[in-house]
Amino acid sequence: NFFILGKTRTRDKYRIVYTDRQRYELENEFNVSKYISIPRKAALSSALALSERQIKIWFQNRRAKERKLHKKRHDISSRQLNNSTDADSTSDAGVESPTYYQTYS
Repeated sequence: NFFILGKTRTRDKYRIVYTDRQRYELENEFNVSKYISIPRKAALSSALALSERQIKIWFQNRRAKERKLHKKRHDISSRQLNNSTDADSTSDAGVESPTYYQTYS
């Protein structure tokens, strides 16, 4: 890998390395809305010296990251819930339930 004018070269493809300021502004905008409007995209493009396409793709990638994080959190909480349910059912192991008999008069 080597660095050329804000881009890194990995094999035959370039990818943009966003500056701290660009990431900060993009994250702030994402926190306001997960989907960016066309006028807002144009304004950010000018303010951050990025193309509208780069901003669009950044938002797509950020939403994918959000879904991935949400799924990971959901999987962890499900696993914890299952573990606590398993612990509850095994904690009763060896305890006999009372037996009820029907009496006839």
